[in-house]
Amino acid sequence: MAKNEEKKDFHVDMSKLVEQVKKNFHKLTSDAGTLAKQGEKELVKASSIGKLQLDIMGINMQKEKLYYEIGKAIATSRKENMEKTLEPFMKKIRAFETEIRKKKQEISNIKKPKATK
Repeated sequence: MAKNEEKKDFHVDMSKLVEQVKKNFHKLTSDAGTLAKQGEKELVKASSIGKLQLDIMGINMQKEKLYYEIGKAIATSRKENMEKTLEPFMKKIRAFETEIRKKKQEISNIKKPKATK
């Protein structure tokens, strides 16, 4: 009879162990899903920020090209027409600066943690 009791005890212990493993496995899969979703959100944030930073770099390159054009315009214009010559360039530079500020604000908004409800 001792063997039967040992078998019952073994089966009871194994049943408890199997139940515990099931619970832990379900918790693990749930946690893995949550981590995957968080990782996905972070990846989207990082790629959005990267795109905006590339946009800013492109605008800065356009500004540099415009500075070159300003230099050429200054070299070829007369002193009395200087303000009139530079006015369209200055408008473009201000537009570029505004666009850069907007993109930097977008980056700041992406980086800010969202308030949880």
